[in-house]
Amino acid sequence: MQLTHEQLQRAADFVRSYLRRTASSKGWHNAESRAENRWQHTLNVQKNIRALADGEGIPPDSRAVCDLAALFHDVDHYTVDYEYHGLRGAETATRFLLSEGYPPPFVERVAEAIRRHHNEFQDDVPIEDQMRAIVANASLEARLLMDAETLDKIGASNIIQSLLTLGRVGARPINTAARELVRGFPLERAHEWYRTLITPTGRRLGAQRLAFYEQFLAQIEAEIVIEDPYPERAPQDI
Repeated sequence: MQLTHEQLQRAADFVRSYLRRTASSKGWHNAESRAENRWQHTLNVQKNIRALADGEGIPPDSRAVCDLAALFHDVDHYTVDYEYHGLRGAETATRFLLSEGYPPPFVERVAEAIRRHHNEFQDDVPIEDQMRAIVANASLEARLLMDAETLDKIGASNIIQSLLTLGRVGARPINTAARELVRGFPLERAHEWYRTLITPTGRRLGAQRLAFYEQFLAQIEAEIVIEDPYPERAPQDI
């Protein structure tokens, strides 16, 4: 099956509207921006999964599954506890796609990828052992969707999200923000996410993004004075 632009547009219209509606139902003052950010993440994931599909050389039918699974993977981000959003999202996607006339076996493949894309990791079990168990029970489309989402947590998108997070907690001097980026958790977290990438293409793209991230942080340290060499003194000490 190859999807038309109109089919993708109809799915996108549904998901974007659903995200706005469910985010607004929470009563947050910033519900609209939350929904827009979630939609941007969705678009990033779809772009990533297409790059992964190209790199892995998957057939057109699987590409169609991947495209729709990427659009719907976070559709229920605001309706249930986060650990269950994949399960609920699979149900929502199933209802919509069946109503649009997609064949049930095809719809089930989309739903399966959405169900399996989110995994809770245990701190006391090696991540490699957990990933082997996950991969053993995941379809090709599910594995690609996992990698597509992980890639959005590494590199430029991660940098922008970190900067937005720093901005939300109050205005900060440039050197303070730089210090937290260079010495804080964002890069460490990106490296942890890299360890969960499954496909050869995912690992290759992830390595490129990590290299960019490290280069960006090195440039920050090269250009910005992070620690003031002239600490401000009290008036009586001057």
